[in-house]
Amino acid sequence: MSLIKKSDANPASVTLWHPNFRNFERLPDTKVVRTTFFVNVTSIAIAASLLILVGMREYRILDLKGQIDTAKSEIAKATKDNAEALRLSKIFETEGKKIIEANNFTKRAMAPSAFVLLLGKTLLKEVQIESVDLRFSGASGDQCVLRGIVAGSKDTASGAADKYVGILRNSPLIGSKFESVNMPSINPDPAGGFMRFEIVLKFKPAGKETKS
Repeated sequence: MSLIKKSDANPASVTLWHPNFRNFERLPDTKVVRTTFFVNVTSIAIAASLLILVGMREYRILDLKGQIDTAKSEIAKATKDNAEALRLSKIFETEGKKIIEANNFTKRAMAPSAFVLLLGKTLLKEVQIESVDLRFSGASGDQCVLRGIVAGSKDTASGAADKYVGILRNSPLIGSKFESVNMPSINPDPAGGFMRFEIVLKFKPAGKETKS
């Protein structure tokens, strides 16, 4: 017995074995928090986030539309006000020019009423003045343009117009304020029976007028 080895007295333990018939796919989930819970929560969170983003986007679009409509209204009002301001400014400019022209003409020591009266006295019976245009563009470019008609045939009307120009040139008052009197154009009127003329009276430079 003493010859028996110690290792023979304690044989190695034999590993127990049995077949594993468990179907892991069908076994219930025994976790404290199931995996499906996390999947559902994540899906809900994503859906909620997308819903919030869509809502914010729609709100932003509506807000931008409101701002655009407000801007359009303001632009329309500003455009209307600007058009009215331009219209009034144009009227003011036109009237201002008339006042300046009248003031400059008065400074020429000849009242407009006196000038009109003079034209009336110098008119021939065949001549009719339709407009008097005063142009003040500078000391050397100020002038008065008379436009009118002369009755009669072409030769008769032309002769009457030339005679009227001579009357203006020989007028002492006209000669004291204007350095030249010319008729640059005289043409038949399309309606016939008379001629249309234009007479230009050029003012003398400031300081060279003579008292009548």
